[in-house]
Amino acid sequence: MSAPRLLYVLDRFPTDTLNFVYNEMRALEAAGCGVEIVSLLPPGPCPAEARDYLARTQVLRPIPPGRLLRAWLHYALRRPRALAGLFGTVLEDAGPGKALHNLAHLAVGVVFAYSVRERPAHIHAHFAYKAALAGLCAKRLNGSGFSFTAHGSDTVMPEKRHSLKSKLRGADFAIAISEYNRRTLLALCPELPAGQVRLQRTGIRLAEFPFQPRPARREGPARLVCVASLYPVKNHEGLLGACALLAARGQAFRLDLVGKDEGGRRAQLEAQARRLGVLEAVRFHGSVDHGEVARFLAEADLFVLASHSEGIPVSMMEAMAVGLPVVGPRVTGLPELVEDGVSGLLADPARPDAFAAAIARLLDDPAAAAAMARRARARIEADYDMDRNAQALAQWLRERLA
Repeated sequence: MSAPRLLYVLDRFPTDTLNFVYNEMRALEAAGCGVEIVSLLPPGPCPAEARDYLARTQVLRPIPPGRLLRAWLHYALRRPRALAGLFGTVLEDAGPGKALHNLAHLAVGVVFAYSVRERPAHIHAHFAYKAALAGLCAKRLNGSGFSFTAHGSDTVMPEKRHSLKSKLRGADFAIAISEYNRRTLLALCPELPAGQVRLQRTGIRLAEFPFQPRPARREGPARLVCVASLYPVKNHEGLLGACALLAARGQAFRLDLVGKDEGGRRAQLEAQARRLGVLEAVRFHGSVDHGEVARFLAEADLFVLASHSEGIPVSMMEAMAVGLPVVGPRVTGLPELVEDGVSGLLADPARPDAFAAAIARLLDDPAAAAAMARRARARIEADYDMDRNAQALAQWLRERLA
């Protein structure tokens, strides 16, 4: 059975927060799949480990007006009913005040369909919003095979969840990265057969994150690290509140925040840390390459993440793989990664006191923290080995797309 040819479409690629996508592509290619890439937007900051994909990525925007006109005339003349049907779909999918927004995404989706109309590859979108709409356009206008992977935000953010039904019904199949996501997608379209949505866990390349047993904690302040872009959903405010409570109980610490700034959030968080009296203990490092992330993990005593919503965070997988004890939020699919009290601790992200208590518990009991770290590594090896998972995905795609 021949390996499938895949055309991956993403909103923006490569960029510094999508390591799980290019690792998946690399593993699929190693398993024999052909992979082409289209980015709807120009690339973002490209980490060193993704530079080999930069030259291979076709970038759709900015779109010259003549190309936009040719694409729309092409389908207006050849597929007028399908084009009109897409208008109806995006308007039906539009939440309050989102009609013009969705029509702009449709304009890009039609150009995407035009640009890939002669390619025989199956189209797979990562993320179920703009990229998945582009894939749906290619399905309706060209008859292309189309599927998408739904990540954490796709199933919980209202503006994205609102448009999921049409994409689920239009796709040949969908992939969910957690059982939580799979159940959510099937609940949105209960008429779909269960096999229409596949649970396919992501993962990390284990060889790049060897387990390192932690020695007894060093003298001096406890080293906490959080690897997450400064989006509001990541709830750095709650994490800073927990740190202020730690300081009030006499716990000395240093918190390293690794992740790019978003919308001036760093200034807001610095102001909050100053008000709470913990600014001197907090370091903002911005976006760094993966080699630097590994260094932060090696130097830390504890990994912390306090998001209001998550998929299955790769940063936490990496921490668990190298033997760093973890504290995370009890939300969405994250309990599938961290078994509370067994391979880490989970807490309510709306309660900084609960997070402070979980952090203190692991800092105060290094033996228990080390035992959880060993079990966490075993969890990653069992279910989040990217190479093994991608091989399984490649085999499934061969059978599904035969």
